[in-house]
Amino acid sequence: MIYSKITYGYVAQSYDSETGDCVEQSFVSDGRVERQDANGEPIPEDQIEELENTEKECSLDMVQP
Repeated sequence: MIYSKITYGYVAQSYDSETGDCVEQSFVSDGRVERQDANGEPIPEDQIEELENTEKECSLDMVQP
């Protein structure tokens, strides 16, 4: 089954005050996660633990400017 893991949080960006350029950014998770099937429907709670046990780590790194 293909499904989406949605991680909520925010983006923190650092700027150079002299040039106005964005010099660094990172994603900070607030810990909330949802999983949805290919149709955008929530995955039932009784299936979540099984999915969590099979998920390999996937980086939340953002490409730096």
